[in-house]
Amino acid sequence: MIYGLLAAVVFFFVAIGAVVFVICGILPPLRRFGLSAALWCAMWGPCIVAWIILGGVAAVAEGVAIHPMSFYPPGLLKDVSVVYVIVGVLGTIVVASVSAWLHQIVIHRVTFALFQLYAAAVSAGIGSVWGLALGIGLQAEDVPHSIPLWCFGMVVLCAAFGYAGFRWAKQLRGPAPTGFTLVTREEFEGTA
Repeated sequence: MIYGLLAAVVFFFVAIGAVVFVICGILPPLRRFGLSAALWCAMWGPCIVAWIILGGVAAVAEGVAIHPMSFYPPGLLKDVSVVYVIVGVLGTIVVASVSAWLHQIVIHRVTFALFQLYAAAVSAGIGSVWGLALGIGLQAEDVPHSIPLWCFGMVVLCAAFGYAGFRWAKQLRGPAPTGFTLVTREEFEGTA
């Protein structure tokens, strides 16, 4: 039960990241931020799960420490405070922002060929998120033959997103860096 809830939290934020990626892909000025913006959104899921688990462990530890012989779990829910939620949100913002910032640095320090493969793999992964949402929708509507349709849709979405990421990789990462870099401008642009 709890694992399904935690997985749903992660999927929700990964799906938000997939929507952000598509929106950034549609709008040309935002394309170069699409991967990092999707990562920023997707990082919220695991961070929130981590905060939930940490809060649960802390509440259980406190409950056992206060009443070692008569542990009463229902009273633990009131221990979650507004301060914990605020710290969790601020911590998640910091983790997601640092991850997206590091992501931007790394993708600007690799050759174009390597970035094309990376963009194709990540885009195919985003396609799988859309495919999973398609499968959930097909199951929710009780569509006949939903499993074969879902499998076909998953393959098509992964392949289409992967191809698009590979094909339009140049537009997914902006201009070459001017400071410290490990690759030449020609390697960065794929003209070498």
